[in-house]
Amino acid sequence: MQTLAEKFFTTEEQQQITRTVRQVEQQTAGEIVPMVVSASHSYPEAELTGAMVMAGPLALGAAFGLASLLWWQGEVLWLFLGCFPVFFFLARLMLRHCPPLLRFFLLRERIEGEVARAAFTHFYAEGLQATKDATGVLIYISVLERKVWILGDRGINAQLSPQIWQDYVDRLTVGVRKKRPCEALCAIIEEIGALLQTHFPHQADDRNELGDLMIVGPEANTGGRGLRVK
Repeated sequence: MQTLAEKFFTTEEQQQITRTVRQVEQQTAGEIVPMVVSASHSYPEAELTGAMVMAGPLALGAAFGLASLLWWQGEVLWLFLGCFPVFFFLARLMLRHCPPLLRFFLLRERIEGEVARAAFTHFYAEGLQATKDATGVLIYISVLERKVWILGDRGINAQLSPQIWQDYVDRLTVGVRKKRPCEALCAIIEEIGALLQTHFPHQADDRNELGDLMIVGPEANTGGRGLRVK
């Protein structure tokens, strides 16, 4: 079964993104790495909260239904307490396998912090800070949270305003929401490449130091890299 990250781009779109990155990097010493992850965190507290919210009304309805069906003479509370663990387990299982449903129980502040933390972690874990001229750029897309983060290495940030990255983040986010992620991502890659070409033109000894497209599996949430490079 494919993960959210694996389904985010079709095979044809992955190939198009890879071609775009390679074409751009032929004109600049910069290294641009688009990365797609299924989620930046597992959010266990959202899973528990959602399961409790969903299980309560279901267990209550089932308790009254059983009381009527069985001609129950005791307190309905006992039937509710018996039904609740069953519905809690089923609701938690559903949330775990239905990310769009889990999204309803995510807190905005929690999302912002986890996506930023995961983007920085992947930036260093994949060696974007270790390029020859400190010109690595990570375009990080977290599918569950529908969030985008862009990080540039110290060599690039010394030349460019942080607001430039935010503008690109905003535009790519709009493209994702409009269900045109590949088109939006390729356009951003080309624009970043043109910008880098001005400050970091291609050198004769440049080589492709990083992957052209990285898709991270769910094991990234438990500390594993789970990386597949296209």
